[in-house]
Amino acid sequence: MEQPPVFRILPIRDDEDDEEMLQENGGDYDGDDDNDDDPDGDDVNYIRILIGRELATDRLNDQQVEGLVNDNWNQQIRTRAIRYIRRTGRIFQFSRRTLYRSVIYLDRFLAYRVIANGQLWAVRLIAVACLSLSAKMNDNIDDVPPLSDYPVGAYNISVNAIQRMEILVLVDFNWNMNCVTPFDFRFFFVSRFCRDVTRLDITRITTARIIMSALRDLRLMNHRPSVIAAAATLVAVNRYFTIQELVIEINALPINGFLQIADVSYCYNRMLELNN
Repeated sequence: MEQPPVFRILPIRDDEDDEEMLQENGGDYDGDDDNDDDPDGDDVNYIRILIGRELATDRLNDQQVEGLVNDNWNQQIRTRAIRYIRRTGRIFQFSRRTLYRSVIYLDRFLAYRVIANGQLWAVRLIAVACLSLSAKMNDNIDDVPPLSDYPVGAYNISVNAIQRMEILVLVDFNWNMNCVTPFDFRFFFVSRFCRDVTRLDITRITTARIIMSALRDLRLMNHRPSVIAAAATLVAVNRYFTIQELVIEINALPINGFLQIADVSYCYNRMLELNN
């Protein structure tokens, strides 16, 4: 099998400063909730379009996922990069959709390229690049912070280095950075699964928190966004659904056949474990 290319540029420093960032920026951040729901998110025809888009989007295959999950260094990369993405998201008040999409970019990059073991400066660089590219995918480009505002901590990472990494990511992805996230489906599933109108807001907020917990598990996150959104909403509504009740909920949706009960059940139970 052809080995993925190794990513190398000359480092300036190679020490980690997570503790410094934690003290400066606070703990992990799950994103601003104001702009997560799409205004068309309850339109069935729009949901059909989203389903078509997510089916057309390349996801990691099982071999790629297991390769990343079973590699200790890649797991460290992922943990450190996600920590940076969340803490920097606090600074810029980025939406959850922006943070989630950043991690999608990160996982795709790690599936095709290798960061040499121990090169923590490169981990910080790819985290900055994925977050900045995701922010640029938002509707209001005027709100995107300049690259010079992204914190790099103890690493001497220049704006030019970040721009080069952005180009590398864009080329690797064939400049196709538009991807569907579970937040695109959240309004649709909350409106269908939560029948108590007095709990719509709390269900929406809880669903978002559960979706963000999927970032901790690559196997879970590699499911289709609609599956993740459905499972997260079902957990927010009722943590004690039986498999038979899950089938009833899925079959009651106005769009038939786009969710496989085995996938929803797996994600539902895994999210219960992550949010117990």
